[in-house]
Amino acid sequence: MWINRTELKTVWTVVLAAVAFAGIQWSGGWLQTPLDSLDRYAIHLILESLAFAVCFALLILGWMVFVPTLCRHRLMTAALFSAVGLLGLLHAISAPSMPLYEGAVGDTPSVLLEWIAESTGAVGLLVIFSLGNAQVKPQTRILAIIPVLVTVAVAAAFVFRAESWNVSLIDSIEPYQQILTLLCYAATIFALLYRNRVERPESMLTIVQALIWLLLAKLEKMLGSGLGSPQDLFGEGFKLIGYYFLLKGIYFVLIEEPHRRQKKAEARIQYMAYHDELTALPNRRLFSERVRSEMTQSYKEGSRFALLWLDIDRFKTINDSMGHSFGDQLLVSIAKRLTANVNSPDNVFRLGGDEFTVLLSDIRDANEAEEEAQRLVDLFDQPLKAGPSAFHITGSVGLAIYPEDGQTLDLLLQNADTAMYGAKESRNGWKRYETRMNQKARERLLLENDLRIALELGQFRLVYQPLVDLSQDHLVGVEVLLRWQHPQKGEIPPSEFIPLCEENGFILPLGEWVLRNACRQMKSWHDLGLPPIVLSVNLSIRQFRQHDLCARIEKILSETGLPPRWLELEITESIMADVTYATEMLKQLKKLGVRISIDDFGTGYSSLYYLKRFPIDKLKIDRTFVDEVLTDRNDAAIVSGISAMALSLEIKVTAEGVENEGQVAFLKELKCQEAQGYYFSKPVPPDQFQSLYELDKSKRESAAANG
Repeated sequence: MWINRTELKTVWTVVLAAVAFAGIQWSGGWLQTPLDSLDRYAIHLILESLAFAVCFALLILGWMVFVPTLCRHRLMTAALFSAVGLLGLLHAISAPSMPLYEGAVGDTPSVLLEWIAESTGAVGLLVIFSLGNAQVKPQTRILAIIPVLVTVAVAAAFVFRAESWNVSLIDSIEPYQQILTLLCYAATIFALLYRNRVERPESMLTIVQALIWLLLAKLEKMLGSGLGSPQDLFGEGFKLIGYYFLLKGIYFVLIEEPHRRQKKAEARIQYMAYHDELTALPNRRLFSERVRSEMTQSYKEGSRFALLWLDIDRFKTINDSMGHSFGDQLLVSIAKRLTANVNSPDNVFRLGGDEFTVLLSDIRDANEAEEEAQRLVDLFDQPLKAGPSAFHITGSVGLAIYPEDGQTLDLLLQNADTAMYGAKESRNGWKRYETRMNQKARERLLLENDLRIALELGQFRLVYQPLVDLSQDHLVGVEVLLRWQHPQKGEIPPSEFIPLCEENGFILPLGEWVLRNACRQMKSWHDLGLPPIVLSVNLSIRQFRQHDLCARIEKILSETGLPPRWLELEITESIMADVTYATEMLKQLKKLGVRISIDDFGTGYSSLYYLKRFPIDKLKIDRTFVDEVLTDRNDAAIVSGISAMALSLEIKVTAEGVENEGQVAFLKELKCQEAQGYYFSKPVPPDQFQSLYELDKSKRESAAANG
């Protein structure tokens, strides 16, 4: 069970009080001798005067200082202990050798006043802390002080007006008074702990500490021989400690705690101003200050330093497929790995998103910085732990060195960022800044701007590549592909603009445009009487993460009139990262009646378990395995294994990138059902594909007539 600092302090207070109490009992004889030479009644008066001062402080704080935040507990405690303090002071000055002592009456008035003070305090505390707390109006102070004056006046009149006392009767009452006082203290402790059993604030625990000292004070006095005995004096000391803790619990904690909270909040704000909340790494602000400091020092000393700008490859795809919570876990793991594997953990910064920087101070030469850049890339060769699973990622690193690559903060950061984007062209590597990179960065920015208007200006077009049945040598499907005909730059390959679309979200409207126009084209071919074949359309991971994806596809099918069974959606293995979401979404898509295929199979999160769990109709073997299938034994084994596995699972297989007759023969031996590639046809415009389509129809009709 976890115990906080204040609870632990309370436990130690109990231990200390118990040890002090036991120590006094054990060494009582030793303490008697030094106390014999002292005026015990004077000491008693001093202790009572100090106790009265604490009680008076309780009254003043409640009466004058804490008026704006006056509550029932504070007001009643202030009133109660003003009475207790006055009664205690009267008790002290009516003891033997004191001004109000009368020899004829003896010390009975002093004893009775002490009883009344103790009993009033014990019973009053029990009543106060058994009641709920609430704000009270300042005007109620007058009403609270009246009972105090009445109680003290009545008690003083009762005690001092008597000319004689029945001492035997008083002695017989004493045990009851002692038990009542002890029980009230114990009951108050229980009431406080019970009412605050869920959350125990520091002020409440401090009051509990006060009650423990008061309870032991009463026990100590009970063991003594009367007024002025060593036990009585130590009991007065315990009582004084109890009053102090009571004062602290009711008022001082209420001052100290807000001050402590304010200081803690200020420290937290200061920390958060210079550190990333998620990873606890220094943030962009602290990074900028550190770089400025490094620049000043390097300028004075003629030294050099380097910036390594790290960006996680395809992190947006990870966020889209796995969710932001998983992405946050991954970022924390990345931060831990970076700080654990650099020479100075304080030189690792998170700039925001999936961007991190490492500051290399006082480098000898560029080679040292380049070695560190490669080491940073190599850190991600091993999978990262994120939640219950391990995850493979790669990073791209941009390198800029001061002063060669920038002599101002903004220029140095800009060039490091530019170098990082240069590294992202090939991914999983690093590049040092070069002047020509600025031109590429500008081109990339212009290309991104052109993307926004390309769809409106009709610069995109669709091309179609046939899928062929290997056993019967006729068309069974067609994959639609996107091309961008830029008015100045000509045709831009998809490898350049598709990643940009995925990053900026333009892939969503663009993907929907592709799907709608491809479905409309296929329906028009069906209407011409051409034999129905399957239309394959690529679905990006960002499209797949749309919660209304099924509704969007259903609407397009309804608008174009294409039956769902002739539409095949190609998804990549990256969707398998979030198994629960992927399973549910694929089931919903299958309910629409469309087909599902896994594109580029073997390059991502391949798993037999996923193939069994997901409602998949087809696997498309990535072209990287098909290219060298006749010369590379490993590629041949992979293709053979995928084909055999799919056959046993009753899943169709399409080989991508088939370019020669030898590959076709090899695939036929493996009983691979379908293939596509330049051997059959390159991607062609709709009119050219229609010619292929009509030719295939004629071949089928001839085969049927001859058959």
